[in-house]
Amino acid sequence: MKYLKLLPLFAFAFLFGTISAQAQESASLEQVGPIKATLMVRNGALMVDVREKDEVAELAYDVENIINIPLSELESRLSEIPKDKQLVMACRSGNRSRQAANILIKNGYTNLVNLEGGMLAWQEKNLAVIQGGKSTKKAACCADPKSKNCNPDGTCKTPAKG
Repeated sequence: MKYLKLLPLFAFAFLFGTISAQAQESASLEQVGPIKATLMVRNGALMVDVREKDEVAELAYDVENIINIPLSELESRLSEIPKDKQLVMACRSGNRSRQAANILIKNGYTNLVNLEGGMLAWQEKNLAVIQGGKSTKKAACCADPKSKNCNPDGTCKTPAKG
């Protein structure tokens, strides 16, 4: 009988341990903003968009190195995600991509970051998207996007007025 009195305590300890482990996984995952994510992808990282296909068809990240694997399909499609590349996990707001990153970490992936704020933050920074099949990407201001005259997103810096 005395063991029954301890059951709620064991249940609480188990639940707290599970929540604590999930919080630790998420805490160790590096969060990057849209500009840093853009630079990472431009320098060879692969963006993994975990939104559903209908969301991507409506509004997509306009970057070259990107794959779409919905969170709902992620565990069955792990073989499509390289372990030897830097990964930038992305979604609409940053929540599903954080969940996806935790799944990848549990499956041995180590070189990944999460796009903090997802597509919402991406749009807030006016970064290029594909909407209705049309890109909003602006032409780079120069042949070398790493030039001091270019912003990180490839647009021209506004000359300082003196």
